Amino acid sequence: MNETEADTRANRIDPVLRDAGWGVVEGSKVNREMICPGRITGGGGRANPLSADYVLSYRDRKLAVIEAKRAGLGHTAGVGQAKDYATRLQARFAYASNGIGWYGIDMQTGTEGDIALPFPTPQELWARCFPEATTGATASVRCRSRPAAASGSRATTSTTRSLRCWRPSPRASSASC
Repeated sequence: MNETEADTRANRIDPVLRDAGWGVVEGSKVNREMICPGRITGGGGRANPLSADYVLSYRDRKLAVIEAKRAGLGHTAGVGQAKDYATRLQARFAYASNGIGWYGIDMQTGTEGDIALPFPTPQELWARCFPEATTGATASVRCRSRPAAASGSRATTSTTRSLRCWRPSPRASSASC
């Protein structure tokens, strides 16, 4: 398949997200987010920047990260990156997709596996992050703990994460789903 990652995003992944209401439903956003600008090189340039392909936010909370790969690759090829980015951004869910297959990870419970479309709506992911919100309880308590980082990740194994680049250290923060 000669499709590029940009083609896969435009022709396969973007329509799935739009159909689920991402960027359409009020309060939902689909962004590409710079995670780390990269190390400084000679001449003031930067090397190896990290950017998430998709960051899904609803009600000003980051709920999920999606790592896209071109359709010619396996749909799980971006799982490691998706987990790393979700950890760094403190998002509850990480997804990897080649636009044909989809793989999902719940970073809080560790549950992962292939998922069937349709993709979850902003309201569905919100309800998974904040089940208490539907009963009127405080939602911020639910997302405070995070699992240990995926092996090979540069993040610490603490339950709170720093968003600094290369050697994140634990810090107290209110987690955002």
